[in-house]
Amino acid sequence: MATLAERFRGFLKAGAVVDPGLPIEKIPFVVIDTELTGLDMKRDSVISVGAIKMAGTRIELGRSFYRLVSPRADFKREGIMVHGITPDDVAAKPSLDIVADELLAFCGDRILVGHFFSLDLGFLGREAPAVKAADLHRRAVDTVRIHSWVEQQRHRHAGGYTVPEGALNLVALALSHGIRVSGAHNALTDAFITAQLLQRQLRALPALGVRTLGDLLRIGKP
Repeated sequence: MATLAERFRGFLKAGAVVDPGLPIEKIPFVVIDTELTGLDMKRDSVISVGAIKMAGTRIELGRSFYRLVSPRADFKREGIMVHGITPDDVAAKPSLDIVADELLAFCGDRILVGHFFSLDLGFLGREAPAVKAADLHRRAVDTVRIHSWVEQQRHRHAGGYTVPEGALNLVALALSHGIRVSGAHNALTDAFITAQLLQRQLRALPALGVRTLGDLLRIGKP
């Protein structure tokens, strides 16, 4: 019997990806976030994964995913201060290989969303062969890329757009959109914040000519 990863690869090769002509208000999304031991791609590791589903601009609060992961890398004190996860919290948790299969099943054929999403996809793909094989970049969008594109359109007649230092991190961008942020970093909480950010972006995009999935992938690919 084929494994989940093999079935998922076959699914993508068969081209069963959501229609690029689908209106953005009807796109099925999964918003994903990870917490890490650190940001060094060679030395650090995933310690938690959170995800939440959306139907167009509607966040499906009852359809979420959260798993702690036993990491390959050692914890760092500064990392624990950010996310609050300790070695004891993950001592008996599964490896990312197992969690990745569950995550892929949760995602199905939905369009994936993240904030600075290349970082999350890079870590997941490096540590979980099933994620790497699924080629998730192919159907992913990044809220940072969407934000930058929107601002460029709004400033194109005013001499261009310069990103203020620090303005693109999730907390700063959320606050600038009136989204409440509180507590330590948590993969599921941050996925929910990212979903709220995407919600606001999707409502603004049609006025700028972005009306379909194909348009969204064009401006928002990680």
